[in-house]
Amino acid sequence: MLLQRILMLLIGVVGTAANAASFDCKLARGRLEARVCADSDLTKRDDELAAVYASFLAATGDRRAEKAMQLAWLRIRDACEDDECIQRTYYARIAELQARIASASPIVGYWKIEHSCAHATGVYEERCKKGERDVFMLAIQVDGDRVCIAHLATAQLHNRVDGSDDFEMSMEGNASGSMASVRYRSAWGGTGTATLRVDRNTLRWKVETKDEGRSWIPDAAELRRVPARGYDSLPKCVE
Repeated sequence: MLLQRILMLLIGVVGTAANAASFDCKLARGRLEARVCADSDLTKRDDELAAVYASFLAATGDRRAEKAMQLAWLRIRDACEDDECIQRTYYARIAELQARIASASPIVGYWKIEHSCAHATGVYEERCKKGERDVFMLAIQVDGDRVCIAHLATAQLHNRVDGSDDFEMSMEGNASGSMASVRYRSAWGGTGTATLRVDRNTLRWKVETKDEGRSWIPDAAELRRVPARGYDSLPKCVE
């Protein structure tokens, strides 16, 4: 299929597109590739993603980083246990790339940081060392100069969860180039303002002002761009 063909070109397995053969399902490697080949709907999704991904690569200025992002997405897809999960994962990735193509803003997409164990103590330290992590995630859409964000922040190893229902918009503001200023609303009642600045695949988040109310949103964080997962969707900019 086209998606595997494009990845082979990026990795350097084949030389030129003119001489490369399309993916042959007879040569499918692994459970997931065989599953995609066996289902016509999944094959269509794979080809659709390949076309969108090719358009995105033609417009991006950092192919190396985007190749790594696509490989990370493949690991998410390959962790699926059923066809429904695979379908969701394809749809989410296609929607993500289409949104990034449609907007000139480098802020659009998904961003995440997993916090270290540096400040964990007691039972939290033990669980953290076993691999559990608190996270701060942002799903960002830009419409004109308006930025719309859904957030998820956890604390005490997910004993505290701060986020909007169904990942709906919880922050909004103005975007200009690689920067944005927003007003945020915590699920715990806290509100305030923050700034965002993107440098390649790093987003720097900083809270500028806080109003009264509780919040588990971090004061400052450096988030990395991540690919969409099966249940992810970018927020809609609603009035």
